[in-house]
Amino acid sequence: MKKFFFIILIPFILFSSTTYSKTMYVTDTLYIMARSQPGVDFKIVDQLSSNERVNLLRTEESWAQISFKDNKTGWVLERFLAEETPKSIQIAELKETLNAQAEKIAALEKENITLKQSKAEMAELISSLKIENQSLKEAPYRIMLLLAGVGIFLFGCIITLILQRTGQKKRSRLSF
Repeated sequence: MKKFFFIILIPFILFSSTTYSKTMYVTDTLYIMARSQPGVDFKIVDQLSSNERVNLLRTEESWAQISFKDNKTGWVLERFLAEETPKSIQIAELKETLNAQAEKIAALEKENITLKQSKAEMAELISSLKIENQSLKEAPYRIMLLLAGVGIFLFGCIITLILQRTGQKKRSRLSF
């Protein structure tokens, strides 16, 4: 009985502890306080979020005086400032560039299709022009052959007439 109970209990134990899992990310948004003077005890002038552009005016120990939003000034901890453009702004700019490049690629693909069609039409036209050119090249030879044939025929006719006349003169001399 214990074995039977144990066999039934094992699947419940194994499959009863299903856990709910969802992928999440830690936000990179940071809010810092701009203060009226360098120090955490002074009045907060404004709140600045990540990626906000500020102008560094001067530094004092670990604090930096900045100007921001409509020429407001304040003090923030210098460690929260960076000279390089934030990655999120770089990513947004790269996405815009990527979209522009994708549009250019689509336009170039359409142009490529059009050019391929034009190329096929040109190839067909060139082929027909080659055939026409060949026939035009052969036309003078045909005329020359025709004229040569006519000339040979006329030459043969003239020779035949001459031979017939000479043959008649010989017969007429023999007939006396």
